Amino acid sequence: MTSINVITNRVTEIYVHVSDYEKAIEWYSDVLGININSHGGLDMDGARILLIESDKKNPMTHAVFSLFSPDITAAHELLKSKGARVDEIYYCPYEKTTSFHLTDSEGYLILIKDC
Repeated sequence: MTSINVITNRVTEIYVHVSDYEKAIEWYSDVLGININSHGGLDMDGARILLIESDKKNPMTHAVFSLFSPDITAAHELLKSKGARVDEIYYCPYEKTTSFHLTDSEGYLILIKDC
């Protein structure tokens, strides 16, 4: 008998609801440097962020998604220099990771972490 994987462990899209699409797409492109594809999505390495203009809200109490950085301090400084709202760098001893939150144009949190 052959086993077929019908669901893979690869993320294809992350959905972020926004009230102002133009402002949000500009923020993700300018601040994070994510390329806008021909369908209005934001292409990342192997996945994409779809900004959906609607009156729905994503969670505001915790990160909507996380992005990897090999140099947390440099990422923190770069985002601050672009005028982005970032919190302080935090070391998590039980995960042995370093991270910080970034706030996007809608007020959603994005976690930038080194793993």
